[in-house]
Amino acid sequence: MRVAFCIENFVPARGGAEQYVKDLSLLFCREGHEVTVITMRSDVEPEEKLSILRVGIPRRPKFLRTLVFAWKCRSLVRKGDYDVVHSFGRTLGMDVFQPLGGSQMAGLVGNLRSIDNPLKRFFKILCYIFSFRRIAYFIIEKLQMKTARVVVAISGMVKNDVLRYTRLGRGKIRIVRNGVDLERFHPRNRELYRSEVRNGLGLSPDDILILFVAHNFRLKGLRPLLQALAVITETFPEKPFILGVLGEGKKKRFRTLARKWGVEDRVRFIGLKMDTSHYYAAADICVHPSFYDPSALVVLEAMASGIPVITTMFCGTSEIISEGREGYVVNTPNDIADMAEKIMILADPEARRRMGRQARSRAEEAPYVRNMQAILGIHNEYCRPRS
Repeated sequence: MRVAFCIENFVPARGGAEQYVKDLSLLFCREGHEVTVITMRSDVEPEEKLSILRVGIPRRPKFLRTLVFAWKCRSLVRKGDYDVVHSFGRTLGMDVFQPLGGSQMAGLVGNLRSIDNPLKRFFKILCYIFSFRRIAYFIIEKLQMKTARVVVAISGMVKNDVLRYTRLGRGKIRIVRNGVDLERFHPRNRELYRSEVRNGLGLSPDDILILFVAHNFRLKGLRPLLQALAVITETFPEKPFILGVLGEGKKKRFRTLARKWGVEDRVRFIGLKMDTSHYYAAADICVHPSFYDPSALVVLEAMASGIPVITTMFCGTSEIISEGREGYVVNTPNDIADMAEKIMILADPEARRRMGRQARSRAEEAPYVRNMQAILGIHNEYCRPRS
């Protein structure tokens, strides 16, 4: 099968969506399919059966970049002899549309939810209303929902959002949950990397490392997590919780908040690391208190690594977590007391070990290959050769 994957940026270090497309592309190639990735930007090297087709577009204005890329993609896939065209971003001409970022409107609502200052939130709403780029996003999404043969949602939350904010019929949407690399993210990594990473972070064997992994610190809930850490530190100063922040975000603002709330000495800003599996091995708990995340790979990776997770109802991956079994789900990131209480429960080493084992067991139900097989099944069901 000749498959075209369309995504604006094919740079895996940018985040989970880009990494997912890379992993899916390589899995397809290993199964003997030919994959062409059509993109604006890529740092992935072509391989046997994997081609990268970069699309030239104007640098400014941003809204025009979106529209030009979408129309150029449509032109390219019409000329190419592809059996299936699968879009992950703002492109046109696809058979399968898989919005890895979720619904446009749901994303905007989540972003506004993450802004704690009412005045800033008001001005952000005005920016959205008068943003040509946002208007372009909604135009493209409307065309995608109308023209795609099938829409793939990566969680039940995304499916409900799409149905709520668009006129898509229920019969046109399928749920295919994300998968995880069960070999790369594995509990045995603790024996290999835990001591080295923790020593590098200046941790003692008794310290309890809470891992937060994200690039967009505000949207993914670093502020309320710092507040929860401050509550714990004030109430139980003897509990050796340390927060590790893995990813590239606006560190200066959050360092200031940590200092303001008296937890600066308990926070390590680690930065961007390619070997994320090593840091899961070093961690004791993963907290992902997101204001909006269609289906966090972070949560799956932590579970596969054998550590308990705490996330929110605004994260699609929360749907696979049973309360008190693999971890906990708080209703909203702004419920600081509840988040702090859940973290405190996991101060107990036995509770962490028990939930970590159950988290790994749950993650084993979601291997990458199952996700790929589900996508292939949809390709075969909905799409026909174009020759």
